[in-house]
Amino acid sequence: MTAFLLCVVAGVFAGLLSGMLGIGGGILVVPLLIYLLPVMGLPPEIVVPTAIGTSLATIAVTTLSSAYAHHRHGAIEWRWVKLITPMLIVGGVLGAYLGTRLPPEILQRVFAVMLLLLAYRMIRKRQPRNRESAIKRWKIRIFGGVIGTISALVGIGGGALIVPLLNYYQVLMNRAVAVAAVCSVILASLSTVLYASLGAAAHDVAFFGLIGFIYVPAWLAIVVTSVLFAPVGALIANRVPVRYLQRGFAVFLVVVSIHLLISG
Repeated sequence: MTAFLLCVVAGVFAGLLSGMLGIGGGILVVPLLIYLLPVMGLPPEIVVPTAIGTSLATIAVTTLSSAYAHHRHGAIEWRWVKLITPMLIVGGVLGAYLGTRLPPEILQRVFAVMLLLLAYRMIRKRQPRNRESAIKRWKIRIFGGVIGTISALVGIGGGALIVPLLNYYQVLMNRAVAVAAVCSVILASLSTVLYASLGAAAHDVAFFGLIGFIYVPAWLAIVVTSVLFAPVGALIANRVPVRYLQRGFAVFLVVVSIHLLISG
C-alpha cells in the first residue's frame, strides 16, 4: 500500500514537472519505479524494462492533457511536428526494441548517464544560435530519430530533448514546449504499445496487472494525479523563474543518477 501511495505522490510531481518544464516526468518516474516495483512483488529481471514501459504509459496520458491545453491556445507549430515526427517514430521503434532486449543493468546505467546529461543541460543553459533560416531538414530528421531512440530506450518521452533542439533554432519557449508535448504523446503512445507487446514475448512472468512491460496498477496510481497537477505546474511556471526550478531539479537528478550508477 505504501508503494502505491508513493506512486500517487510521484504522479503529483510528474504532473508539476510536465507543466513547469515541458517534460513528461519520466526522469522522476523511472528511478522511483526501479525502487518500488520490487516492493510490489515484481521479479528483479523485469523491473527496469517495466519501469521504463510504465513510465512511457504515464507520459502518454500526461502529455496528452498538456498538448490539448497548448492546442486550445494556438501554440502548436504543426510544421515542426510534421518535420520531427516521422523519424521520431522510427527511433521510437528501435529504442523500444532495444529496451525490451538489453540486460536490465545496462538499461539502468544508460538511464543514469542520460540523467546526468539532462542535469548538465538544465544547469548550463546555452543561448540559441541558429535561426530558422538555417534549418536543414535532413539534420532535423536525424535528430528526431536519435531523440526517439533515446527516449523510448530510457522512458523519458522526448520532451526534455525536443525543447532544447527547437530552442537552438530560436523557436519561442512556449511554442517549443507545445511541439514537444505533441511529439511526446505520439512517441510515448507508440512506445507503450511496443513495450506491452514486445514485453509479452520477451518474458513469461505471470503477475496480476502486468501487461508485457507495463504494470497497470502503478500506471493508474501515477496518472490519476499527474493529469490533475500538470495545469498547476504551468501556473507555477508563470510565477517562479524557470531557471531556479531547473537548477534545483538538476541537483536532484545528479543525486539519483549517481545512486543508480552505484547500485547498478
